[in-house]
Amino acid sequence: MRYLKPSILAGMFSGIFLLTTVAQAHFLWLNAHDYTPKANQAARFTVGWGHAFYNPVGDILEGSDMLGGISMIDPQGKTIAIKPFNSFQYESERPLPQGTYLAMVNRKEGFSTKTVDGYKHQSRKGLKNVIHSRYTGMYGKAIINVGAPTDSQAMLKPVGDALEIVPLVNPASLKVGDYFRFKLLYQGKPVAEYINATYVGFSQDNVWAYSTRTGSNGEGEVKMLQSGVWVLKANHKAPYPKPEEADEYSYTTSLTFEVR
Repeated sequence: MRYLKPSILAGMFSGIFLLTTVAQAHFLWLNAHDYTPKANQAARFTVGWGHAFYNPVGDILEGSDMLGGISMIDPQGKTIAIKPFNSFQYESERPLPQGTYLAMVNRKEGFSTKTVDGYKHQSRKGLKNVIHSRYTGMYGKAIINVGAPTDSQAMLKPVGDALEIVPLVNPASLKVGDYFRFKLLYQGKPVAEYINATYVGFSQDNVWAYSTRTGSNGEGEVKMLQSGVWVLKANHKAPYPKPEEADEYSYTTSLTFEVR
């Protein structure tokens, strides 16, 4: 990994355009091969994994041993399986009729403990020289509009992740200059937290094109500065109830979509 310069996120208020460079941990996201495919084609994906989002096939997570699950929800709210067809690509189990779909991925949850000897994938119990320990979860969503988009209520509903970005509008209706509205939920409840967003081609480094913060109702918005594929990312931490095992929960979530 390249060295990432830390930055000062000054004056982060909702709706203010910022160029941010933040030293952060890995996060998970979904890359759709096509966010607006023609009807009756299978949808294809790769799973993004890294510090920075700068092109659709940037840092790819190969192999499925780290994944907890990957699937889709159709416009009627029914689940469609997504299956691997090589070491790093995934495909919907069947062709998709016209409509708006929500694809989902998650990494297996578990402990990550930093010691003076490096990271251990376990709680702090029984370990010596522990620097920090956390219980982590990572989630990603992608909005796919097949053929003409539909008024899909399924896309607008929470899926039950510990931390999730719930869209309040279909990005297919947006143009450059419009605002993408969303709600951030932690354990199913609205949470105030910072959101970073960027689009493909903005930067090859860990730089985000836009930053904002959700209100106490969990709602926020990001201005669409450019057409293309966008990603929104949020992280939320909370104290872990058993300090002998870990210091905190740390959940990260993302949402990808395309604006034309």
